[in-house]
Amino acid sequence: MTDGVPASAAVDQRPQNQQAQHQQAQLQQSQRDAINATLQSRIAQRMSQATASHYGFVVDIDNVGRVVSLSPGKPMRPASTQKLFTTLPLLLDNADESLTTDVVAAEAPVGGVVAGDLVVRASGDPSLVKANLADLARRLHKAGVSRVTGRLVLDIGSLPSNTRQTGWKWDFVPGDIGPLSPFPVDRDWWRMDSSYIAHPTLSNLGLLRQQLNRFGIRIRGGNAISRSTTATVVLAAHKSAPMRELIKQTLRWSDNFYAESLLAVLGGHAPVNKTSHLAGVTDKSSATDGSGLSYDDRETARGEATLLGYAQTSPAVGDLMRALSAACRYGTLRHRFCHTPGSGMVFAKTGTLSHSSALAGYTTDALGRKVTFAVITGGVRSIDAAERAIDRAVLVLRNFRGSQQS
Repeated sequence: MTDGVPASAAVDQRPQNQQAQHQQAQLQQSQRDAINATLQSRIAQRMSQATASHYGFVVDIDNVGRVVSLSPGKPMRPASTQKLFTTLPLLLDNADESLTTDVVAAEAPVGGVVAGDLVVRASGDPSLVKANLADLARRLHKAGVSRVTGRLVLDIGSLPSNTRQTGWKWDFVPGDIGPLSPFPVDRDWWRMDSSYIAHPTLSNLGLLRQQLNRFGIRIRGGNAISRSTTATVVLAAHKSAPMRELIKQTLRWSDNFYAESLLAVLGGHAPVNKTSHLAGVTDKSSATDGSGLSYDDRETARGEATLLGYAQTSPAVGDLMRALSAACRYGTLRHRFCHTPGSGMVFAKTGTLSHSSALAGYTTDALGRKVTFAVITGGVRSIDAAERAIDRAVLVLRNFRGSQQS
């Protein structure tokens, strides 16, 4: 649940003429494709050193058109560039909203006693930490609550309860990501034992109960998980940072847990697919998760460039640019492009899986024109070599000054 309109519903409220406007822009783009043979050859030359069996590379330049189109529609594993698809719907419609985790009861406490169940309404907030649970308990104590005659109930609403996604390697949990939960705490990495990995939600609720006990709040009944509650009297609440800040953590640092949690908050892939459709992405996507960890995910370089082009003309562009990593400055690009013309001038989302490397984002060319690019590689023998090849190809774009503006 979010503060205000649920994310999954907000997507449906986007002005319908936005799609028509962007489709017209896409038509105009296709009419002025200006493939530059020299530039494309130079890009291909750099990419020949990527140790990849295949790759896709697409480049668009503002007011020029599509100048590079190498295997644009080949579906490949996007790795963490999948996070661009996951987060854009939320940036477009819910950037100002926070995720609220609150504690409610059917009636206001009388003499410090809550009659019936004490209910925690989960929001899927990936930023929730142990200190926030302690603060909720402290607020209840300050409100005079000392005893609960019923149970401690976690209401997870429509949030999914799966602990992992289709297409993940078995050792990804907890090696690369904590077990998923509608009520996460410390990214669900605060324990690594098999019992916790199997049942993180119940364990996290137990952690809250410990904090309540610590503040002298005694609960007569046991712990339970529910998908609905009639309780509405709010006794304590915790709000996350605004969605744009959660997405900054997701994209800049490629936080897999945040990405999966935000996909759950969004309501799954339907809103993601709708935004892609509005953006004019026609290549088929087969994403099965939100982070790109899944080996079943498939995207194309053309699809990613199209999505980024759409974002560039949307109200979300400022938040997206601030959320992306910056070359040799911060995020997952902090050690790349240093001592080159790309330093501080490439803003992009990285992606890495075994035998896959990807990069999608923005830069400017030698004439100061905005450049949108996306590259996905597959069958990579050396990730280091692939990253070097991709960086060198992007530097070719930074130095490019050809193709006349229309």
